Amino acid sequence: MYRLTNPFVWLCRIRHRCGYGVHSPFAFKFLVNVLYEKSPYYAYEELDKGLTLKDRFRVRKILHLLLRISNWRQPDVILCLANKPEVWHYLEAGCKKARTTDIIPEGKVDLCCLDAPNEDVLPHLHEHSILILDHLNKYSEWFNSLPSVVSFDLYDVGIAFFDTKYNKQHYIINF
Repeated sequence: MYRLTNPFVWLCRIRHRCGYGVHSPFAFKFLVNVLYEKSPYYAYEELDKGLTLKDRFRVRKILHLLLRISNWRQPDVILCLANKPEVWHYLEAGCKKARTTDIIPEGKVDLCCLDAPNEDVLPHLHEHSILILDHLNKYSEWFNSLPSVVSFDLYDVGIAFFDTKYNKQHYIINF
């Protein structure tokens, strides 16, 4: 998540942009309304002030995505096991009512953001949960073995949905 993407990788994935080849209505709406949303959100300007100059490019794009996902899902419990404090700020700005924690809670987790694979969080995910995994290129084997139903490979980040009413599908997205 925190490095510039190789231009060659971007060119190889160009045919997977803007929802081309996505036939699921749920996945297409997620891509159009959340992933590729271009409208400025209410908290972007204020939160971006805290970013360093080196984080202004690729990192800001991923952080804006986290805010949009949190705003779209409106989770009650957010589990954030990421090392960067700005990830917390963007997730909390997306949903003010959510309880954000870095300790695995007793109950269910609605939105889970991980820096590395963690098997302990899987029992706390339910069918309306979203799991976001950073550094997907390092942990793709673990991510692909998740019991998720719909998953998105954004090269640096993986997003998994566990709702069983959808057909199992893995999408490669040029983000």
